[in-house]
Order: sequence, then C-alpha cells, then structure tokens
Amino acid sequence: MSAEFPSVSEAVSQETIDRYADISGDYNPIHVDLEAAAASEFGGTIAHGPIALQTFFRSLTESTGGGALPPGTKVKVTFRAPVRPGDTVRSELREREDGAGATELSAECVNQDGTTVIAAQASVPS
Repeated sequence: MSAEFPSVSEAVSQETIDRYADISGDYNPIHVDLEAAAASEFGGTIAHGPIALQTFFRSLTESTGGGALPPGTKVKVTFRAPVRPGDTVRSELREREDGAGATELSAECVNQDGTTVIAAQASVPS
C-alpha cells in the first residue's frame, strides 16, 4: 500500500441528505424535516452518518487500487460531530504502522472548519 493517500472531499447539501433518505429509506425527521430538526438539539438538519463516512471509504479504496477492499479488512468508526448541509467533509488518511500481515491506517474526516466529524481506523490485510 502506498504511503501517499488520495485527498477525498465531499460537499453536503440538503439535496444530498434527501437523496440518501430516498435510497436508504431513513426519513428520520432530524435529516429531512427542516422544522422538526430546527426544534431539535441540533438546531437544524444533519446528514446521515454514511454520507460523511463515504470520504473515508473512497480514500481507503482508492489507496488500495480501487474496487472492493480486500477480504478481512476491519474498520472501526467513531462519529464525533454532526455534518450539516453546507459542510464539506475531507478525509485525512494516514498510515499508522505496518502490522503483522496488515497495514494499519487511521483517518479523520474533518469539515471546512477543521472539526473532526468522524475518526476511523482500518486494518487492511497485505
């Protein structure tokens, strides 16, 4: 695996969130109901978790040559902050160490303000 990782970013809009709701069937009001979301603890709609997480997976799959990840790849994800319409999320992937038979990677998905919205780790078999 290369020590150079592709920079992957994604702009998130309410349209992106609404399209994901249509695909996933997840119409939780926190994602799609502007009025209900405005009255919530978040003060507005937030993106479904996988929308921001896609930057991590795109960076990871591009770094392994594209396509599917190798069988046995393990991923651990921690959601740290909400992603809102208007945010741009960027994945910052880096190699932690070359473990026994696997490459250990870590990543932070950050928004345009530098806030970490997702922290992730991956163990990719060699």
